[in-house]
Amino acid sequence: MGNLLKKLKTKAILLAAGFGAAAAIGATFAWQTWNLNMTNVLTAHTTEVYIHDKETFNPETGDKQVWFENKGTSSVFLRISFTEFWKDEGGEGQENEETSVYLPPTVLSNTIDGQEIAIKYRGEAPDGEERWKSQWTDGAAWFDGGDGWYYYRKILKAGERTEEILTKVLFNEKLLAENPEYQKAYYQLYFKAEVVQCSDGSNTLNSAEVNADATEKLFGKTAAVGEDGISVSWQ
Repeated sequence: MGNLLKKLKTKAILLAAGFGAAAAIGATFAWQTWNLNMTNVLTAHTTEVYIHDKETFNPETGDKQVWFENKGTSSVFLRISFTEFWKDEGGEGQENEETSVYLPPTVLSNTIDGQEIAIKYRGEAPDGEERWKSQWTDGAAWFDGGDGWYYYRKILKAGERTEEILTKVLFNEKLLAENPEYQKAYYQLYFKAEVVQCSDGSNTLNSAEVNADATEKLFGKTAAVGEDGISVSWQ
């Protein structure tokens, strides 16, 4: 459509020049009218963050890789949360020889006397356990909002991804052996992600105010983008 419009404009200019020259020598001419219909298709930006959960968990090696990718078309502010527990699905039990009763699911904590049964890692052992914990507390990549959410300290642009936040989960076999109620239960780790679209386009004159207002209303936290256009500070 752009090439067609350019050609039509070129023809219109040539015709106008021809009309002027003909009028100067008193010749007759005919007017020609161009009708052109144009449709402007406006495509809204999309926000879509995908939680990558690479491969099925292998209990023998403990390998489990998790990260987040922006598959939308706009830059976003990202926050995540996670929860973990052990769950015995229950089932049919035998109360006595005549009555069958249903045993409801039992939810168990992942911590016993301050020790974790399922130990999460980021990177290789032996420092992988500390790297998992420190990523939420040392300000390297995430800000602990104190509200159960962790806020990414960078703008996640379209097509980009975060660092891996999890690479391995290993089990404390000693605790499992000492606590038989866990032996029929399954460890479950859930991640949740939420995003707010970031105004980082050149057409937004008051992007700082727009971003601060949007994140405060939707996240309850105020985001400020650094001079580099990537780093984010949260309050």
